[in-house]
Amino acid sequence: MTDIEYAKAIREKAKMASLGMSLIAELFPNDEPFVNRIQAQIGQGFITDIMELSERGIGSETNDD
Repeated sequence: MTDIEYAKAIREKAKMASLGMSLIAELFPNDEPFVNRIQAQIGQGFITDIMELSERGIGSETNDD
């Protein structure tokens, strides 16, 4: 995976996480605890996705200095 592909993948993951968080907040405006739980799960999923991309992404193409 090139640096550009890696950056694009992160941007897409961030966009989807942001949209998911906004949608949940709009769908359940009066249930803050529920919204917070779902948004936390979305955030954790985003972090997991980024870690997976990082492990198989540019990490293999960088110097280990």
